Amino acid sequence: MSLRFIIGRAGSGKSHTCLEEIRCELRRRQDGPPIILLVPEQATFQYEYMLVSTPGLQGIMRAQVLSFRRLAWRVLQEVGGAARAHIGELGKRMILRRILEQKKSELKVFHRAARQPGFADSLAGALTELKLYRIKPGDLIKGMQRMRQDSDSAILDKLQDLSLLYSQLEEMLAGRFTDPDDYLNLLAERLGSAPSVQGADIYIDGFTGFTPQEFGVIEQLFMAASRVNIALCFDPIYIEEPCHEPDAFYPTVETYHTLREMAGTLRIAIEPPVLLQDEIPARFQHSPGIAYLEKNYFRYTAVPGEQTAGVRLTACANRRAEVEAAAREILRLSREEGLRWREIVVILRDLANYSHLISTVFADHGIPHFIDQKRTVLHHPLVELIRSALEVVTQQWAYAPVFRYLKTDLVPVQRDEVDKLENYVLAHGIRGSRWTDGRDWTYRRRYTLGEEAECNEWEARELALINRVRYSSTQPLINFSRRVHEARNVREITAALFELLESLEVAAQLETWAKEAERQGRLVEAREHAQLWQNIILLLDEIVEAMGEENLSLEEYARVLESGLEGLKLGLIPPGLDQVVVGTLERSRNPDVKAALVLGISDGVLPARPGEEGLFSDFERQALREAGISLAPGSRRKVFDEQYLVYVALTRASQILWLSYPQADDEGKALVASQVISRIKELLPRLEERVVPVEPPCPDGDLEFIACPGRSLSYLAAMLREVKAGRRVDPVWQDVYSWFVQQPAYKEACGRVLAGLFHVNQETSLPPGLGRRLYGSRLKASVSRLERFTACPFAHFLSHGLKLKERGQFKLAAPDLGQFFHAALKEFADRIKEQGTDWGQLTRIQAGTLVGEIVDELAPKLQNEILLSTARHRYLIGKLKRTLERAVLTLTEHARRGAFRPVAVEIGFGEQGELPPVYFDLGDRCVMEMAGRIDRIDCAMEGGRPYLTVIDYKSGQAELKLADIVHGLKLQLLTYLDVALRYAGQLVHQPALPAGMLYFSVKDPFVTSTGPLTAEEAEKGLLKQLKMKGLLLADPLVIAQMDNQLNGQSELLPVGLKKNGEFYSNSRVISEEQFNLLRSYLEEIMKSTGRRIISGEIQISPYRRGKDKACGFCIFKAVCQFDPLLEDNLYRLLFDREEPVLWLLIKESLGDNHA
Repeated sequence: MSLRFIIGRAGSGKSHTCLEEIRCELRRRQDGPPIILLVPEQATFQYEYMLVSTPGLQGIMRAQVLSFRRLAWRVLQEVGGAARAHIGELGKRMILRRILEQKKSELKVFHRAARQPGFADSLAGALTELKLYRIKPGDLIKGMQRMRQDSDSAILDKLQDLSLLYSQLEEMLAGRFTDPDDYLNLLAERLGSAPSVQGADIYIDGFTGFTPQEFGVIEQLFMAASRVNIALCFDPIYIEEPCHEPDAFYPTVETYHTLREMAGTLRIAIEPPVLLQDEIPARFQHSPGIAYLEKNYFRYTAVPGEQTAGVRLTACANRRAEVEAAAREILRLSREEGLRWREIVVILRDLANYSHLISTVFADHGIPHFIDQKRTVLHHPLVELIRSALEVVTQQWAYAPVFRYLKTDLVPVQRDEVDKLENYVLAHGIRGSRWTDGRDWTYRRRYTLGEEAECNEWEARELALINRVRYSSTQPLINFSRRVHEARNVREITAALFELLESLEVAAQLETWAKEAERQGRLVEAREHAQLWQNIILLLDEIVEAMGEENLSLEEYARVLESGLEGLKLGLIPPGLDQVVVGTLERSRNPDVKAALVLGISDGVLPARPGEEGLFSDFERQALREAGISLAPGSRRKVFDEQYLVYVALTRASQILWLSYPQADDEGKALVASQVISRIKELLPRLEERVVPVEPPCPDGDLEFIACPGRSLSYLAAMLREVKAGRRVDPVWQDVYSWFVQQPAYKEACGRVLAGLFHVNQETSLPPGLGRRLYGSRLKASVSRLERFTACPFAHFLSHGLKLKERGQFKLAAPDLGQFFHAALKEFADRIKEQGTDWGQLTRIQAGTLVGEIVDELAPKLQNEILLSTARHRYLIGKLKRTLERAVLTLTEHARRGAFRPVAVEIGFGEQGELPPVYFDLGDRCVMEMAGRIDRIDCAMEGGRPYLTVIDYKSGQAELKLADIVHGLKLQLLTYLDVALRYAGQLVHQPALPAGMLYFSVKDPFVTSTGPLTAEEAEKGLLKQLKMKGLLLADPLVIAQMDNQLNGQSELLPVGLKKNGEFYSNSRVISEEQFNLLRSYLEEIMKSTGRRIISGEIQISPYRRGKDKACGFCIFKAVCQFDPLLEDNLYRLLFDREEPVLWLLIKESLGDNHA
């Protein structure tokens, strides 16, 4: 029994010495005592590969490459102790989640955090640390007793909570499970009786230090093995000289002295150490720059070096530019310096901010790579299926979890069918028992409250499809829901979940995905699919083993399972032997690397800025240490440990050390280079720092960016845009362009690039004749359709040509309220007409009663009872009643003060209307047929002739300006007035004259005042806010028929009358001749717009008038991609003019016929 140290700085050959001695022994004899090489877990594959790939070696029967935990498993299998079920990390976390639920009320510090996501992980980490440092619950109690006199109560409460939870965990595991954190303790107990270790030759390599558990195992190895060889990385001078804490080698020197003391206590012979102290370490014989950094980085009296060979420094614009520069360097190393992929590593301190970028960029450059990190599976479809299935039941079939479940692609339904089902469910607000009651869905979108028509053939087919997809996709889930509601314990809930996965044939689907991914070369993804099923089954088994007979609610079960899924990570080995390995400094253990690319050397990243991690602060760790409880070092010690990681980064490669840092983050915020960069610049002042932008041009020439065809083509496109803009580019791009156009494989891609270069985001018109084919020679139009075309022809094409529309949603929107107000006011008018009651005679009580009845009758008919669907919507019914009552009372006041009365309410014109359509001859055998619905037409007699006013209800503010009509943006009121006058014979049995066209706001406004108001003043304030807007006939007698109390400014209408009988200048009045001019102008603009539609105009040409623009509320922004910054995307500017100028424009447009 002896101990031998192998000591040297980085690159001196420690690992080589261990491996070579093992190889020599294996060549000498294959049947001797066992040889065990203990290395960190992440390095086992690499060391084993280096052994088995040794030329001429007949086998490695005697030798094993193991981690400490794997050694424990081997020994326990051999001598016993592995009979009990082994609870995995995930199972332990789920048990902890359950303990937290049970003991929450007893916790003093952790009671609030107990149910927070991730807290079970933090707690498991703290308990693991306690076990690694051989601290038991009783030790915590003793520590509390020693600290009780002069310690902060918070730390005592925390120790109390930890002791409680720790002892509960031990109690639940006792006699049933073996905790993985106890493996090394069990190993230390049983190692002495393990034949496979007796007389073995042990090599330990790759460690900076050891935990107390590992020291315990090494202690037993001293006793059982013939010799223990331990390789440690530090300068041999520290065998004799003291090493202080700030020194980078302090952790390994401290480990060395601890091991010597341990061996001395056990009276183990200590052999003379193997000291590897060549002037230039073997690894760096051909790289003087790296050799100089290795020797002098921490020597602050070092003289600046002359040799920079092997070291390269790159400053990059941002992280993407940095990763792309690294990819190009890797390709260069492979092509020009003949390095294999496996001889190159990418090392980072902060892999989280780079892993996605590296995956994408390296794949684009064709670099085979493996990212050495455990992969979370929270976003894998199988995990999402499990989580959403449980949420469907706990949230009573809410929309979100149902469709997360259906979109996992693990349910036997096509994605386009799921999309149709989702659209239907969103449009009709389906949830809860409507999924599970077994009755066919027959909901349809109704566009008027009175619609009760039978399904047409298309609707019937769609409903049949919806119901088929619904039943086929949800039946397994319905069965699962029934089973879990019947379940009496965790075992039965888990069985129901497993049956759901079985019924969906999840295992077979994952196998299919794995094979497809492997066929396409996505080997890591294939391994993930292949591993996940077994991991999920293991997780379910652990739940049953740990708490199978417990009676948990489904919500509690879901939280426990969620805790397990959060901790589920897949550890993958490289799927191939020849790949670039990407990893963190902590996990980078490959000793046979020729080129190392160290990325992300920013301030606070390398060295990292340590924070207080876990449940213990630095202050608490120090207090515990003083009480005799030693834990892992705090953040102060980690600051010094970071320096050792810097040393690892700088010494990992034997030939090329490529260092880089980003100058800005993803948001463009400046990043500062690390002190490592400034130190290297001090040591190697002749080292040239290259600056790499995101894309060409590059200060060192654009040839830098030409590394692989795919990315070069993207850069070429950017350079061609520069040429198009008249700017000079590097001549090398001409050669790149020539190369691409001559390559048949890239002909299509190159064509796309050129097409994009000259792409114009504009449409002019459809091919000749296509407009007529699309819309028909009999163009059926409405006023809103023509207004939309005027606002933007392309928006009209999308909505009426391509029939695009927004996804229907079960929510109360402004159009729904407008529909409701229209229906209610029509019903009100019909009922008082039936009762023979005049509008002017209605009382407030009558109006309120009738409004209440009508709202109660109509509410269930709006959007499949949306007003009854939630408490909020039910509250809205009361608000609707108040709003409609205010509208009715205002209209009653109009009637009380005037002679105008309704002659038609909600009257339609068109093929399906009470009035005929209005036809416009468009020429070329085309005609436009106008249809629509007029909210209200009022009539009064004056001078023996009928005068008509049209009123349009609006739920918001609306105003009519003459410019709106001239530009064709608001034609609704004028069109309705024109229709009323055209068909006056059917309405009032004789020709009629125009009296006005008005908007009426249906709302319940507030009246504000600086002081108290009387009821009369409040009423006047309300009437003022509800004053109608529009244009009226400039005839005082007709106006008097509308407001017989008019004296000055009207409270009801946009008009004011002076004492001399003249109108105020702000009155919105026009003459009868001007009304006729507007009607003629309307006919011309209708015909012109109709012709433009039929001719196929589809320009992306939105109007803009001041702050108002067509794109403001357009639903098609994502389709047209209009961008006013583009040369070809310009707003069509409209200007407001004085009204006299507008009247002249109208007359000019009509020509001589209306002079």
